[in-house]
Amino acid sequence: MEQPKMLRNFMWNTAGQLTYMVCQFLCGILVVGLAGNQVSGVYNTALTATNIFLSIASYGMYSFQASDLSPKYSDSTYIRSRICTCMAASVLCGGFVAVNAAAGENPYSAQQSICVLLFLGYRMVESLTDSLNAIDQRGGRLDIVGKTYALRGAVTLVSFVAALRLTQDLILTLALMFAAGLAVFFAYSLPQARRLYSPARVLRAQVAALLWECAPLAAYSFLNTTTASIPKLMLGRILGETALGIYGPVTQPVLLLQVGATYLFNPFITVFANSYARRDRKGFWRAVLGVQGVVLALLPLGLCVAAFLGRWGLATFVSAELADYQYLLVPMVVSAILTALVLFYSMVLTVMRCMKGLIAANACAIAVSALASAPCIARWALQGATYAAIAAQAVQLVLLGGAALRMARRHFSAAGPLPKPEDPFDGLPS
Repeated sequence: MEQPKMLRNFMWNTAGQLTYMVCQFLCGILVVGLAGNQVSGVYNTALTATNIFLSIASYGMYSFQASDLSPKYSDSTYIRSRICTCMAASVLCGGFVAVNAAAGENPYSAQQSICVLLFLGYRMVESLTDSLNAIDQRGGRLDIVGKTYALRGAVTLVSFVAALRLTQDLILTLALMFAAGLAVFFAYSLPQARRLYSPARVLRAQVAALLWECAPLAAYSFLNTTTASIPKLMLGRILGETALGIYGPVTQPVLLLQVGATYLFNPFITVFANSYARRDRKGFWRAVLGVQGVVLALLPLGLCVAAFLGRWGLATFVSAELADYQYLLVPMVVSAILTALVLFYSMVLTVMRCMKGLIAANACAIAVSALASAPCIARWALQGATYAAIAAQAVQLVLLGGAALRMARRHFSAAGPLPKPEDPFDGLPS
């Protein structure tokens, strides 16, 4: 592909994903002004609850699919497997809602239950779109990925704001948002992806083999989410929900930096996969160090913004009452960059198919997070949650980086064709 075209596609992808990120952020911020704190609480309940099930539906499979250049599995197999994981996530979420509506100190109301399920529908469309985006990326059409994100983000924001402002009814708003997401999927995302692949017959054994091979990625995704959640859960348990209610909104804007950094390296998945498959040592390490350098370059930028514009940003975009908590931002910037690097090296290990390294690093990070959270919060209060997260992320990053270095040395020093991965489903009937 010519360099100008590659650059244009990359810019489309970056602009589209940043647009989507900002639109999602604005929905979370504007809901308070549009409908009040009670509706905002229901919206955030739906958002938090469905995050878990989105990770189950996505199965950590995007990097695996985008880097499957052979390909080992057909595009139709990837789509069918994603439908299976979305169905599983939907069933589990339905059970989760039923349990929380029937039991607990503060059971879900009918409004909360319906909103969680509607928001889940929206997230399942997001997960299906994710699989189509991997097809676009592997086909060299990152511009389609960017346009999909931009269109989805804009349609979501407009439908959410318009419906909530006119009706003040979150159920109707989320229903319209879900319908708008489906419209984008069928009118744009699916037709664009269909130009890059031909639907084929899918055998159940192929879907089972793919899900089995990616099971460690699903476990990694769950473990990684758990590592990030432990300090916040401990904060709520030790200092109460009020403290968590302060910590969440104050640190939320910093997450834009983390997500933005992630969007920078996702387009390079196929670059890593190609250079790794060709045993191009120089090209592989140039890409790794280049992307790592860009992510690290965001650290001084984020620190400067947090130090000099943090108070103004919190007062303007979050709440004037929370401006005095500016001091939470600087460590959170460090945590966000470490998280981005952890996700980056997790992607590199996925390209290398080093599943054991992924699981081991995340298991150690969970242990550090669980052991460090309570002492850090007892010593530094709100700031302690961030310090515990930083400690866990640092351990995780060292282990992931070490595993990547060890795998790369072994791979690039070998000669001859790449060994064919062992298929645990070989010999099973179709």
